[in-house]
Amino acid sequence: MESRTQYIFDAFADLRQRIAEHTPFDQTNLAEEEIDFLKKWDKLMNHIQDSAQDYTFDAQEIVSRFIRCYANLVPLIKRELLWFIGGECLHFLGDEEIALYQQLEDQLYELDSQGVDYDISQQINALRASPLHIH
Repeated sequence: MESRTQYIFDAFADLRQRIAEHTPFDQTNLAEEEIDFLKKWDKLMNHIQDSAQDYTFDAQEIVSRFIRCYANLVPLIKRELLWFIGGECLHFLGDEEIALYQQLEDQLYELDSQGVDYDISQQINALRASPLHIH
C-alpha cells in the first residue's frame, strides 16, 4: 500500500477505535443511524485496504457526515486526514493548517522525486517542530 494510502487507512482505523470509547458509539445497543454509519465506515476501510482508486469520495462523505452528526467527537480526527482526503473536508481546515500541509506536500514531493523512503507522521511532526513553520 502506498505510504499516503497507508497513512489514511491508519488514521481511519485509529479514529474508529477512538470513537468506540465515546457516546453514542460506546452503547451496547446502537441506533440504526450509528449502525448504518459504522457499516459504511467498515466498507470504506475495505475499499482503502483493497486500494480502490475511488475511495477518497467515500472517505470525504464519511468524514463530512461524521462532522455534521457527531460534532462533539470532531476533536478526535487527525487534522492531516482532512487534508489527505481533500474535497469539502478542506473547508474544515484553517489557513495556517493549509499552509502547513502545503509545505508538507512540497516536502513529500521532494522526497518522492529523490526516491527516499519516509514516514509521513515523522515528516508532519518535524514540520510542526520546525522554526520555519508558519504559526
